[in-house]
Amino acid sequence: QNDIEHNLNQILLDRVGVQWEKEDLSYLKPEWFAESYWRRVSNAKLVSTEADAKFYIAHSDVRLVYNSLSHFETLAFNFDIMADEKAGIVRTGYEGIVEVRYGKGEFILFLTPPYVSEGSPPSTFGKKAWTNVEKTTLLQSFGLSIPSEEDWQMNW
Repeated sequence: QNDIEHNLNQILLDRVGVQWEKEDLSYLKPEWFAESYWRRVSNAKLVSTEADAKFYIAHSDVRLVYNSLSHFETLAFNFDIMADEKAGIVRTGYEGIVEVRYGKGEFILFLTPPYVSEGSPPSTFGKKAWTNVEKTTLLQSFGLSIPSEEDWQMNW
């Protein structure tokens, strides 16, 4: 069983019907979503180790920075989430940010590239600015290290 099948098999269908046409979904408008999402991610408690992330997630949102795609793969494996990427975009990532629901609490662990910090988001945040960008440019804009030519050939 591969990673995708493993994760999909854990999804349970909710038994409560929702009348979506009666729901207010305005919070999903791209400009509003990007702003509120940035605020939540950048205000999460910044930690430097997996152990700290696992400790603090019981009390607040937590942010753990990954510095390369190989570092992300290690974190993904350790938190039991999908580790693959395509063209520099990590699976389930939004602007390079991946959410992990760890434990049973209401808080989120955010795995983020180095560009995420407190303060205002980059002007391109949430604007699908990466659609026609080469992989090395994308990785650099996220603040991630670029693999060596040898690693690039083997893993990309």
